Amino acid sequence: MRSRPRVRKARAALAATVRPTAVALAALTLVATGAWAAWARVVPYVARHDYFRLRTIRVSSDETRVPPQTLAEIAGLYDDASLWDVDPDNIRQTLRDASWVRQANVSRHFPWQVNLSVSRRYAVAAAVAGNKAFLVDREGVLFHEVEETAVPDLPYLTGWDAAPAQAEKAARLRALLGVLGEANTRQVEVSELHMGEDDAVWLYATGIKASVRLGNPDNAATGLDRLAIALAELGPLSDRARVIDTDYPDRIVIRGADDKLPALLAAHTEKAATRDDARESSVARGVQPAGTLPGASASAAGTAAEDTGAVGASPAPRQPNTQKAARRG
Repeated sequence: MRSRPRVRKARAALAATVRPTAVALAALTLVATGAWAAWARVVPYVARHDYFRLRTIRVSSDETRVPPQTLAEIAGLYDDASLWDVDPDNIRQTLRDASWVRQANVSRHFPWQVNLSVSRRYAVAAAVAGNKAFLVDREGVLFHEVEETAVPDLPYLTGWDAAPAQAEKAARLRALLGVLGEANTRQVEVSELHMGEDDAVWLYATGIKASVRLGNPDNAATGLDRLAIALAELGPLSDRARVIDTDYPDRIVIRGADDKLPALLAAHTEKAATRDDARESSVARGVQPAGTLPGASASAAGTAAEDTGAVGASPAPRQPNTQKAARRG
C-alpha cells in the first residue's frame, strides 16, 4: 500500500514530461506541413516567373562548321526555358555524346544567362581499318568516319586493327601515334605508318622513296635518327634505295632497286673520303676550302659501308596504300 503514492507520483512526472513533448512535436509537424505546402506552391511560381526566363545564351566553340544556335539546340537551351530547369551536368553529358566534342563546359548565371563552351577534336591522322577510314585525334579517339577517297591530307595509320582484342587494337593505334609524334619532331613528313603482325612499324614518307622499317615502336626515336644517318650517307644515291631497315642492333641494312647500289655506294664513299682528306690537308696548311666554315667537316663517310651493312638482307615490305604511294612521288 505504501508504494501506490510513489507510482502515482511517477506517472504524474512522466505525464508532465511527455505531454509538452507531444504538443511540441504536433506543432512542429503542423508547421512543417504548412511550410511544405507553402513551398510547393511558391517553388513552381518562382521557377516559372518571368524574372528567371532564359534570355542570354553565350556559346563559344572552335568548331566553325556547327553554328552556335545548333549547339544551343543540342544542349536543349531555348529562350522560353527557366534557368531553374537548366541542368549543367546533363547538358555537359549530352554534348560529350557527340563524337567530335572533346570537352564541354556549362554554367548558369542567375537570373537569366547560361554560358556554353565547346572544344572540338582535331585530327592528326586517318586511321584505316578494313575499307573504312576514321579521323583520329592525338589521344587515339576515332571521332569521324570519312570516305577513303575524301580523307584530308593527313598521315595514314594502317595495320593497327589486325589484333583480335579491342584493347590491343587501341594500344597498337596509340603506339603508331607515338611514332608519328617522334617523326613530326624530326620534320619527317609521314605519308603512312603501317604496323605489321609482328608489331614492327614501317614508315612511308614524302620525299623518301625507300620503305623504312623502324621495327619496335618503342625504339622509333632511335630508328628515325638512324634513318637520318643512312640518308646522309647515301646522299644522291638515296633514290636508288628501296628498303632501309634501321631495326638491326649493329648496322643499317639497305636494299637497292638493283645490284648496282653496293658498287655505287662504295664509289660514293671513296669519293667523299677523298674529299674529306683534301679538306683536312688544306686546313692543316692553313688554306680554307671554298664553301666551308672553319672547323666544318663532312660526316664520317668512311663508315658508310659498315653502317649500311649487307644490301638486300631486309625482307620485302608490304605494298603501301595506293593513294599514299602517289603522294610519296
